[in-house]
Amino acid sequence: MRARLAVATALQSPLFWILALAFALRVVGIGWGLPASDGWDNDGIAPRDFLAGLVQTFTPGRFFTYPPVHLLVLVVLTSPVTIIALANAHSLAPTDVIHEIIKVPYMTVIAYAARSVTVCLSIGIVYAIAKMAEEIRGPRAGWCVAAVCTVNAPFTYYAKTSNLDVPYLFWSCLALLALVRAIARREPRRLRAMALWAALALGTKDQAYAVFAVCVPASCALWFLVDPWTRANARCILREFGFAAMVLAGVVPVVDAIVFNPTGFRARLAFLVGPASQDFVNYTNDWTGRVLVIRDSVAIFDRFYPWAFAGFLLFGVGLVARRAGQTEKAKLAATLVPAMGALSFTVAFNWVARRTELRFLLPQTLLVAVYAGIAVETLIFELRATVARRVARGAVGIAFAAAMFGCANVDANLMLDPRYDCEAWLGAHVAAGDTIEVYGLNVYLPRFPRGANVTRVGPDPIDRRNPLPGVVEVEDAYGRANERRAHYLIVSDGWVWRYRLAPDPSDNPLEPGRAYAPTHWANAADRDAVAYFRSLFVGTRGYRVAHTSFLSSRLWSPIDYHASTSRTVWIFERQD
Repeated sequence: MRARLAVATALQSPLFWILALAFALRVVGIGWGLPASDGWDNDGIAPRDFLAGLVQTFTPGRFFTYPPVHLLVLVVLTSPVTIIALANAHSLAPTDVIHEIIKVPYMTVIAYAARSVTVCLSIGIVYAIAKMAEEIRGPRAGWCVAAVCTVNAPFTYYAKTSNLDVPYLFWSCLALLALVRAIARREPRRLRAMALWAALALGTKDQAYAVFAVCVPASCALWFLVDPWTRANARCILREFGFAAMVLAGVVPVVDAIVFNPTGFRARLAFLVGPASQDFVNYTNDWTGRVLVIRDSVAIFDRFYPWAFAGFLLFGVGLVARRAGQTEKAKLAATLVPAMGALSFTVAFNWVARRTELRFLLPQTLLVAVYAGIAVETLIFELRATVARRVARGAVGIAFAAAMFGCANVDANLMLDPRYDCEAWLGAHVAAGDTIEVYGLNVYLPRFPRGANVTRVGPDPIDRRNPLPGVVEVEDAYGRANERRAHYLIVSDGWVWRYRLAPDPSDNPLEPGRAYAPTHWANAADRDAVAYFRSLFVGTRGYRVAHTSFLSSRLWSPIDYHASTSRTVWIFERQD
């Protein structure tokens, strides 16, 4: 009886249907690039990396790029697949296990499992942020905020990949929800839950620290400043802060594997603050660069939402400021927690890492949805004049329709990925005995026809590459292509752009505040690669473009997320 009542209540809730819509937007395209031995989600941890990463994490002195929490979740979830692969391997020697487990059936199941977990966690993020707004303004504001989060376009992409951006944001949003409730309800014991969720966020992806570094102390200081109740109960609150600190100090060393592999943890930190971040900086480490970080972050707001949502956001912030004197003091402090979280990530990560890629602006664009949602609620329900209310509802409806189309465009980009067209062309034109030469990482490559003679060429050592079944690895200079005499060459823009668009930084100075990343200098310095690919595209290498695969649609426009989506693929054919 209780279960039926719960279901009936859920079906009557607008929040339930918004979450259902969010789920539908995120499930479409979940099979992008599958079945396959490896995925197309750039920097994703599945299907290949999470099991090997877990082994590296707990091997003394070694480390994996990411902490182990989500890796452990996926290992447990996909353990039946791993057990079957181990049972079918020729032996338990690493080479035999790798040879077996990278087969398409195992990898496909693992990839689907990892992406499905991300989908579910993305719904949890929408729910958590909606509940923050509900604490502040009530249920109606909650589902309005959920609607705003749902139509965040890059979120739609990352919610169906195996990247760790959604998993760490899930735990981070739970932590911020606990903080909002601790303040709004004047229940400081909830700070312990905040610390636990924050620890799990840190154990999922290290950059989670930036969500809390400024947010927690600033929000709590504001709580003490505006709410007399906190000053009257300071001893109790400070005691709970102490307990929260002990929870954080006790859980982080475990979930981050520090107690199991301290030398590996130190090595990982050195890697993260060194080449993993500083090799990719795009701004100078000064106030000119920091101002540009803010300016560029604002300038690409329309990559997340239509510009109308910027108006909602500003209106929502204005409403919060206008109603500050009428708002209960505890709720006023709680209202600013999402803003503090967005500010915290900007200061502690974007300014430090000096990067503004879309995935590094996801925390801010999701958290500020609280204020855009408050504005939407006001425009839909609180305007008294009938004409004004109708106009406002029409404007909100048009804005959300445009945002929904943007999310559908993300799904279309996955469903119409140019690599599908490339695969179809290869299947129709590659004859028995034809050789295909390819370049770059697995994530940029199409799948190849059964029985095709495929070689992957590059100057990097073969033992550092992620193997693909049926692909022969060759260590050689790119420029020796005429000697190798492959019938076809496959070049993806997702990978080759670094050589085609790598001007000599010395000859191309940037405006003050911007900087060429060290990786850009390294690409420009690879003279063989730059010369080879530039000459290949102008037709002086004995090859011609036989086919170009790109997203071609009258309805959908190409978008580039993480150098993974809608990147053109060229197929070159030898002329002699």
